[in-house]
Amino acid sequence: MYAVNNSLERRNSEVKKMSKLMALLLVVVMVLMLVPVSTFAAEEVVEEPTLVVLEVEGAPVDEVLNTAVETPAVEEPVVEEPAVEEPAVEAAAVETPVAETPAAETSAVTVPVAEEPAIETAVEEGTIEVKAVTLGLWRDAVTFIDVLLNTVGADYSYDAVTNALTLNNFIGKQVVATDMGSNFAMILKGTNVIANDTGSAVDVTGNLTMGGPGEIMAIGSTSAIHVTNGDLVLNDGDYELFAIGNVGNITAVDVTNGDLIINDGWIDATAINTGTAVTDGAYGLWADNDLVINGGDIDVVTESINGPSMGIGAGDDAIVKGGYTTVRSTTETGIATALYAGSWVVIRDGILDLCAIGGVDPLAIYGGEGVWISPVYGDVDLTASCLYLEPYYAGSWSTSDNPKTGAQDMGQDALMATMGLLALMGMAYLISKKEAKA
Repeated sequence: MYAVNNSLERRNSEVKKMSKLMALLLVVVMVLMLVPVSTFAAEEVVEEPTLVVLEVEGAPVDEVLNTAVETPAVEEPVVEEPAVEEPAVEAAAVETPVAETPAAETSAVTVPVAEEPAIETAVEEGTIEVKAVTLGLWRDAVTFIDVLLNTVGADYSYDAVTNALTLNNFIGKQVVATDMGSNFAMILKGTNVIANDTGSAVDVTGNLTMGGPGEIMAIGSTSAIHVTNGDLVLNDGDYELFAIGNVGNITAVDVTNGDLIINDGWIDATAINTGTAVTDGAYGLWADNDLVINGGDIDVVTESINGPSMGIGAGDDAIVKGGYTTVRSTTETGIATALYAGSWVVIRDGILDLCAIGGVDPLAIYGGEGVWISPVYGDVDLTASCLYLEPYYAGSWSTSDNPKTGAQDMGQDALMATMGLLALMGMAYLISKKEAKA
């Protein structure tokens, strides 16, 4: 017992000078000497956990691991002595993290798990970058021009500084653009003809602004101009837009998830749906969000059999601030509406000649939440199928002239429009074939 006390005194004095590894080595020595644990339990239970934890912080990894391997030799006699079982278990509970701590540190050093998320992020960023930025021209069904690689051609050019594609007497099947930026523009020069019998003539994902001194004749089987996830702005120019088909909705100008803004220009838009399903509709100018007419000369014709026939429509608000707008929408058994808005129709200025013919309850104007028309138009009958709206300025018209109601026979006009459209598509097809051979 004297020897043991001597050892304890020596250990207490040497702990200040030597590393804390000697404490665990002394415990091992005592175990090997078969000294009962109960003899030291009262003295060592408090100090031993402190020594063990400090030993983990200061001792080399190899020494701590070696010590932890010998520790189970201490736990076995502890289990056999109920009188000191709880303190012994506490000591063992403190010693157990001693073995786990270096294991965690070793794992962190040898297995670079933390680096993997960085690699995955890099892969995801690469995927985002791969997101196609496309600008191309289809001469025909097999000839594609990557305009970003070939920026200048005989009838087109692309300016990366202004982000503008110029078409100058271009004849082809389709113009496509994807994610070209918010300021992407298409400039029209000369006479351009684009005819696509399998989809849209102009198909753009993102914003598109069109204008210029030239004109474009765009013919498509689903739409003439289709813009997705962006706004379409028509500043000026001459537009002959035709869409004819028999499956699903046929739309001359279709803006999906975006606004349509018309500032100026001459716009003739015709949509004819020859399908017989009640869901096969014909739409002239359509925007999922807002449709705003600030000016321009707009002429819209739509025709369907059993589906809806809508001249100008918006999923949200339709706002007219100026221009001269004429709409003729006809159907046999569907619903005809000349000017439609899912929310509000607002007419502030401009001349409108609107007529819906045939089907169930045709309406010149419909607003899901309401219709507001400036008082300068006088009294307006919102139940009429046809309306002529012209702002009143001194001497411009008498009250009886506004609104003008009544239904015109549009059968002959629709037939002529169909025949003219088919002729135009045939002409565009022949021209594209001639260009392909050349």
